[in-house]
Amino acid sequence: MEKFENYNQCIKFLFGLERAGVKYNLKNISSLLSSLGSPEKKFKSIHIAGTNGKGSVSCAVNSILIEKGFRTGLYTSPHIKDFRERILVNGKFISKKFILNFVNKMYSEIIKTGPSFFEITTALAFEYFRFKKTDYAVIETGLGGRLDATNVIIPVVSAITTISIDHTEFLGKSIEDISAEKAGIIKKNIPVVIGNVTEVSKKVFNKFSEEKNSEIKYSEDHYKVNILKSTETGFTFDVKSKLRNYKNLFIPVAGRYQTYNIRTCITILDTLCEKENIKINEKEIRAGYKNLKVNSKFFGRFELVSKNPKIVIDVSHNLQGIENIKENLKNFKYKNIIIIFGMMNDKQYKESISELFKLNAKYLIFTKPKYKRSADPQDLLDSVPHKKSGFVTKKNVREANDFYKTVYSKDDILLVTGSFFLVSDFLKLKDYKNIFSQDNFSRKKQHQNIVR
Repeated sequence: MEKFENYNQCIKFLFGLERAGVKYNLKNISSLLSSLGSPEKKFKSIHIAGTNGKGSVSCAVNSILIEKGFRTGLYTSPHIKDFRERILVNGKFISKKFILNFVNKMYSEIIKTGPSFFEITTALAFEYFRFKKTDYAVIETGLGGRLDATNVIIPVVSAITTISIDHTEFLGKSIEDISAEKAGIIKKNIPVVIGNVTEVSKKVFNKFSEEKNSEIKYSEDHYKVNILKSTETGFTFDVKSKLRNYKNLFIPVAGRYQTYNIRTCITILDTLCEKENIKINEKEIRAGYKNLKVNSKFFGRFELVSKNPKIVIDVSHNLQGIENIKENLKNFKYKNIIIIFGMMNDKQYKESISELFKLNAKYLIFTKPKYKRSADPQDLLDSVPHKKSGFVTKKNVREANDFYKTVYSKDDILLVTGSFFLVSDFLKLKDYKNIFSQDNFSRKKQHQNIVR
């Protein structure tokens, strides 16, 4: 007998599993997949971990493989607007019908096993990729690597993008510890590509790759990326190596940090081609980057979502990501910056706020996305290194946005950053672009909760 009659009931049930918290082991996912007949063994995969950049690299690899003509799966997290963003095949969302049928079929097993939200979502993705007969599935880890639910696959290529302090309650408090957890995705005799990491991390990765007899490739040794022209909507770049020279490629993302992700992505593809005896040419790479948003539903990475007024959304959710903001803003023309900021309470929000403080924002609006781990706005305000005018607390994103509309002036820029969940709440505001029309801006100043 079916437990759920429609998709909305099913999704509500899945999100309810988040109450179980993170389960950092492979016991539940192994049980779930075994009951499904081990779908993870029915398709080839590329496995990508890292503190930051893993989503960008995963989406780029996926997009280029689509342009090559492969049927590809993409599994990323978290989503921004729609749960189905997490699971794509050839750039299309997983169907609502498949999700409903899967959860109804697995309901008894879910109740018996007690998996987390991410564990059952991972099983769902792997079953869908098997069902759709994907040639390659690009799999992004959720948390860490060694005991992440995705780490049951044996990929064709593994990759680690960057390492910084994050999720210390699970991964450890030092770069060495976190690197070791990420290195857990390195498999015996499977090549691994490493992105932009420190010498400390390199020592850890070299040790693990030697133990696993895994060929290790540092992308910085293989490719150089040179930005030719930057705009508010992306940049044009060249990619060079000893053997290749791709000119005037375009990526629809403004952040200069994407240069690290680009060279990691292309090194992954080179490694894949060597192993699988396939060829990916410049035309396919060019199209893959140009069509990144279409093929991989890639957005939210320092993305200009409104030109008048100028609004940028950015899902940077840890210190390393926030540190990139100052450099990224060099691509934009504006007079003053207003920031809506919210972050999870288990992140380095004090250090992140210190970075934002350096931007001399006209207003820094602290708020709280609708998520259980969100830091309280007052705690964020209390973390400001030196109090001055322009610091505001608002209890939710709608109130933060309403306040912004009262203090906006022509030529200002709004930056919404600090969390996937914050950006999601902002984009859920009805007609968020249209409500920023000039007629809707009140010049009435609001003084409540402003630090003077």
